[in-house]
Amino acid sequence: MKLKTILVAFVALPSLLSSCKKNNDDDYPKSVNIQYKVSSPSGLTQATSVIYMNETGALTNLSNQALPYTKSLSRTVNRGDALSLRADAVGNGSLKLEILVNNEVVKTSSPSGSTTITGTIVHQFQ
Repeated sequence: MKLKTILVAFVALPSLLSSCKKNNDDDYPKSVNIQYKVSSPSGLTQATSVIYMNETGALTNLSNQALPYTKSLSRTVNRGDALSLRADAVGNGSLKLEILVNNEVVKTSSPSGSTTITGTIVHQFQ
């Protein structure tokens, strides 16, 4: 019985210790590289507006942007901070919106329409 107790403790101890380790991805605040992308799989050549969350956490609003559109920036974020991207276009077709954090796609959407197209995506740091 004593051997069984020691064996269980020996097997369970590493699991308990590893579950207490901190995951560095959960440490906030942290610096991240952000990339916003807007493209048109259907061949639209212009977005009438592109609105994104900039380096300071404020919104930047751009008009008449050629597609594909890409904006890269670095920012320090806290848990609960959000990134947002909105794009509008006129025409019959579709847009593809993407937010990448540290080169990984964290949010994507593909809105479509026959006269106007509007898409919005938001990513919140957990």
